[in-house]
Amino acid sequence: MEENIFAVILTGGKSSRMGGGIKSLNKFNNKTIFERVFKNIKSQVNTIIINSNKNDKFFDKYKVAIVADELKGFLGPLAGIHTSLKWCKKNNLDKNWLVSISSDTPFIPNDLVSNLYLMAKSENKDIILSKSNDKIHPVIGIWNTSLYSSLNYNLKSGSRKILDWANMHKVGYADFSNPKYDPFFNINYKKDLKVAEDIENKFI
Repeated sequence: MEENIFAVILTGGKSSRMGGGIKSLNKFNNKTIFERVFKNIKSQVNTIIINSNKNDKFFDKYKVAIVADELKGFLGPLAGIHTSLKWCKKNNLDKNWLVSISSDTPFIPNDLVSNLYLMAKSENKDIILSKSNDKIHPVIGIWNTSLYSSLNYNLKSGSRKILDWANMHKVGYADFSNPKYDPFFNINYKKDLKVAEDIENKFI
């Protein structure tokens, strides 16, 4: 594992399309979405934090830091990334890179972190975002921790869209396309749980 990287699992949204609550606590094949995400990322980085704006005891068992958005008002994934970068700075964490993962994507690649990091280093980029099957997944990416001041300024100025802010910096894209299924398939609705179940039963 690369010691220079930490990861955040973003669970800070309202999950309104799922009916509220923390959608990653929904289950398919008798396991929560979150359990799958955490187990995968734990095999790729040594330090994980959870970004959550709801006080849910479920996360306590993972024995990692749980941080709420520094900027209130459910400002979206950028607020979770901002909070994670600030947490790194506040705790004097000796890490130069943050990998952000959405908590509703149960099939993320096992080599996600290494590929994002290698591309960032080889192409001299500040940000690498994930792509699959001709679609950009801006929530899943790697961010240089030096970007905190820029993100802090832009969020407080009203920025909300990841790509708008990312495009102000040296950004690249890592392609994880898979002909069998989308590795970044995300679960937004109850019906998506059945789709995820089918993907797991056939391909995972």
